[in-house]
Amino acid sequence: MTRIALRSRALAAAFAACIALPAAPAWSQVTIGASAPLTGPRAQLGRYYKQGVELALTEINEAGGVLGKPLTVAFEDDQGDNPNTAMNAVNRLMQVDKVPVFLGPHFSVAQMATQKAYCNGSVVSITGASGIPVTNSGCKYVIRVRGDDNIQSKALVAFAMKELKADKIGVLAVNDDFGKTGAQRVAAAIEAAGLKPVAIETHNPQDKDFSAPLARLKAANAQVVVLWTHISEAALIVRQARQMGLTMHFAGTAMSQPTFLNLTEAASDGVLSADDFIAENPDPVVQGFVKKYRAKYGTDPEIWAAAYYDATHLAAKAINKAGSADPQKIRAAFAGLQHTGVLASFQCSDNGDCNHQIHIVEIKNKTPGVRSTVRF
Repeated sequence: MTRIALRSRALAAAFAACIALPAAPAWSQVTIGASAPLTGPRAQLGRYYKQGVELALTEINEAGGVLGKPLTVAFEDDQGDNPNTAMNAVNRLMQVDKVPVFLGPHFSVAQMATQKAYCNGSVVSITGASGIPVTNSGCKYVIRVRGDDNIQSKALVAFAMKELKADKIGVLAVNDDFGKTGAQRVAAAIEAAGLKPVAIETHNPQDKDFSAPLARLKAANAQVVVLWTHISEAALIVRQARQMGLTMHFAGTAMSQPTFLNLTEAASDGVLSADDFIAENPDPVVQGFVKKYRAKYGTDPEIWAAAYYDATHLAAKAINKAGSADPQKIRAAFAGLQHTGVLASFQCSDNGDCNHQIHIVEIKNKTPGVRSTVRF
């Protein structure tokens, strides 16, 4: 009986000690998601995207993480501008990884296809998609880190008219949602300035031969052609135009990035680009980022690296400001959030637009340089 009593007292003491111990945390880390083009024709862009996220992640965790815990990122492949694959990627991030925030999808067509899955407040999307509808379709749970197509198109047209003295402007756009809406915005900007586009041409995604639309733009006497298409196609258009002996100026978006410059080589001289980021920008914040990126990856960053580096920092800042991993509290935290990033000094409007500026960049001797910065 004595042994039984001693054992009972020991068990009771052990039980009491267990009760006194603090409860183990429900989670040991905070995980956000990333929907990125990891395979397919846009995979090179996805590589920059992923590296930008990983660089930011290292910095955030070295500074203490979020909510006092390490931050991790779950990546899913959306193949860029593939709406069905993007939908699958977002669903996995929401249902399997159960993230409160995800980065991307980056391409506007994929972003719009996935919004119906999260606009009920189940998760916050932070994207670099520039299409106007991304933050103007009533979805309150999307945050944008780049200037939208309206900012870019107005800045390009104004520069062409003021600096190049152009009064004959044409448009060549990819025949998808990104290109269609972009072409509409460019045409509207031209008309708002008192002119009419001399021609509006289109091409299909991943086309290789652009001689026909280029010939029509030449026949229309276009002095400047605004390209609203993807990087690979834009590079082919500029190269083929120079091979055809065409001398018109080309202007577009993200056409000052290394991928474009490597594909066009000497043909890039004189190209104008509305861009949120170039590695050559002398701004100290930009140069600090470029130095860290080069040291880690041995190459210059592109816009996709810079955009999702900033997006990752914004996500961490919003989670910490919210004091919670609850998506609705995180979204509310963006209302008063200010952050000096690589792309801009971010301050978010009610609709989720956080970047209100754009650079006009000119290529000379295969090197981009900022000509002006337009703020709205």
